[in-house]
Amino acid sequence: MTALMHHDLRMLWQQARSAEAAGETAAALSAYLSILRQEPGHLHSRLRASVLEQGFGHYRQSRTHALMAADTICERSWADIAAVTRLLLAFDEGQALRDLIFGADWISVDIVRASPLLAQQLYLTGHVDDALALIDAVFARAADSEHLSYARANALRYSGRMDEATEEYERCLRLQPNYPYAHWALAYHRKSDPPLSRVDRIKRAQATLDAAAPEQAYFHYALFKEYDDAGETDAAWHSLAAGAAIKRKTIRYDPHAERQGFDTLRRTVDADFVGDTGLAPADATQVPIFIVGMPRTGTTLLERMLGNHSQVAAGGELRDFNSALCWETDSFIPTSVTDASVERLASADWARVGETYLQRTAPRYAGSRYLVDKNPMNFVQAGYIVKALPQAKILCLRRSPMAACFSNLKELFTNVAYGYSYDQTELADHYARFASLSEHWRRIVPERFAIVDYEDLVSDPVRASERIMKFCGLAFEPQTVDITRNTAAVATASSSQVRQPIHAQGVDAWRRYAKHLGPLRERLDSIRSDAP
Repeated sequence: MTALMHHDLRMLWQQARSAEAAGETAAALSAYLSILRQEPGHLHSRLRASVLEQGFGHYRQSRTHALMAADTICERSWADIAAVTRLLLAFDEGQALRDLIFGADWISVDIVRASPLLAQQLYLTGHVDDALALIDAVFARAADSEHLSYARANALRYSGRMDEATEEYERCLRLQPNYPYAHWALAYHRKSDPPLSRVDRIKRAQATLDAAAPEQAYFHYALFKEYDDAGETDAAWHSLAAGAAIKRKTIRYDPHAERQGFDTLRRTVDADFVGDTGLAPADATQVPIFIVGMPRTGTTLLERMLGNHSQVAAGGELRDFNSALCWETDSFIPTSVTDASVERLASADWARVGETYLQRTAPRYAGSRYLVDKNPMNFVQAGYIVKALPQAKILCLRRSPMAACFSNLKELFTNVAYGYSYDQTELADHYARFASLSEHWRRIVPERFAIVDYEDLVSDPVRASERIMKFCGLAFEPQTVDITRNTAAVATASSSQVRQPIHAQGVDAWRRYAKHLGPLRERLDSIRSDAP
């Protein structure tokens, strides 16, 4: 490249940055694209172009820039790898993310520095063993890091190496005694022995933070779990309420928008919209089984059972259906429902949406005919799934109102989803909307959408699984109920719990906190009394 071209590129870069700073995003994008026409490998222009195209709602072009950035960085410094992998994760390009990380120079200081994040991205996209390989390679060359130790403990936990995970969480806390995430994760991973033996050190670590700091939520939830395991319900509730209040302040959640979105779905995605449900499972070589429901209501348990079946592969919490919607509409379709997204989807080519989904998920079948897709967020898109995938079956977990709501309330979710779950009134309202919409789906496509009661699943798993397999078109295999046979990695809040045999101990766990759950019960009773 000549000196003149270098000068021109520098001028264009300055022009693009100035335009972006002034809020002139169209002019900025134009300048970045001009740079890329002259130098396709200009990584920073590629990254900015992807972000700006996303702002304009151009899904396909934004994704293309992200994938091209992954190809570009291999020839550049690794300092920007985290920016690229974040984009790949946003587009659910888990394989491209894995390939990029494994093509990197693990000796590089930049890779070592980014390794905790890269490892987390690997295990969140189902590459748990690869995450452990990266961590262990970096451990051999780098100084001890609580962040890397925490990532390793999580990966061990997700892969089922439970004792090693416990040891690694403890090592993380020796490296940094005030690390809130390790205190929280360890409390939910394994009970302390003897009970309450971790409480003092959690409180010492908690005292090092401002009382209103967002990270305090992790300490409060850790204390809740320690007190709950010891049967100290009043102390446990005090910690839970404090943690939930802090977490709720950090989340933008609009109950009115959710209610409006659910109402729009019931009005627009009806029996006339769905129409003929098309092929029976016997006519298809790829049969997706979607497991949906509120979190902490047995979705992972059911996935582990079905994953034991000889004809079924378990895919985990996939985002491929949403990605197919985005690709076919060339827009960013949120997992929450908006009037704008419903309008964009009204003209979707549903056969192409289904084809795109099947193409994206084909490698996951691994020789099986059925694939379990267990993303709870697919619940709101169930009507679209039925429309796009005539052979698909949908299993919706339902738990009794108080139990379902309490199971959500006592869980600290690490992302910004499930914003309803930190306030008793909002919890009750969401549960009512969930129940109403699930009945709507069952009513319009009863042969495609089945409601599975959690209480039935844990009280008589053999009988429940027989009904479920018959609904899905599977031959009954009674040994599937032994979920301890399933050794596959699982990266959800249930990762420790599902390593145990099926039990019904949590069915009435809320009753121990009944005196504190008055607002929840009153709101649920009020909703039931107002129902037509």
